[in-house]
Amino acid sequence: MAKIGSFGDIVFEVSEKKTQTFTDFKRSGSAKWNDHEIIGHKPKSEFIGPGLEEISFTILLKAELGINPSEQLEKLRNMRDSGKVAPFILGGKPISQNYWSIQQLNESNKTVDNKGNILVVEVEVNLKEYVVKKKKATKKTVTSAEKKVTSNTKKTLGKITITVKSVHIRSGPSTSAKVIGYAYKGDTLTVYSENNGWYSLGQGKYITANPKYSTLKKG
Repeated sequence: MAKIGSFGDIVFEVSEKKTQTFTDFKRSGSAKWNDHEIIGHKPKSEFIGPGLEEISFTILLKAELGINPSEQLEKLRNMRDSGKVAPFILGGKPISQNYWSIQQLNESNKTVDNKGNILVVEVEVNLKEYVVKKKKATKKTVTSAEKKVTSNTKKTLGKITITVKSVHIRSGPSTSAKVIGYAYKGDTLTVYSENNGWYSLGQGKYITANPKYSTLKKG
């Protein structure tokens, strides 16, 4: 199976049993400017900041390709109607540090059988960037007694340094576990243990121990 990417509950993949991908991928963005009028002169432009980006693409859902069109449509509608935001993953990497929301779905039923089942449907999906606020780390005063307890109960294996563009941080030691964050190239993370090809980052967070993605410095 070749997994192309994903957006929320929608997985894009190509295999012998299942094919679900997209075409006509378009991405657009603009800058924000204000023009200040000056008497007798041309207006003076002031750069305000970047605007929100937008994405559009078309998904062809065909039952003969191992897809349940109605089921996939329901997932897309639920994401749109609940205001769910999610990262857009392409080639194993997020296309942006921010998330995306579904602004509009345009459905075109191409084939319906004699029982009313949708066999082929084309869906145009329009997404808009959703800025994710990064949580600021809060400093906590740790007493000498707490330091002693921590050092005795939570020994570290060492530190890893990320060597690729980004790596998933998951809620469990498995590729099927939920993605709860990302580590980016150059990030240094403390690891507490290694088991079956996964590093434990503590607090229920795990990252792959594959040396293709990071280097480990023990101690």
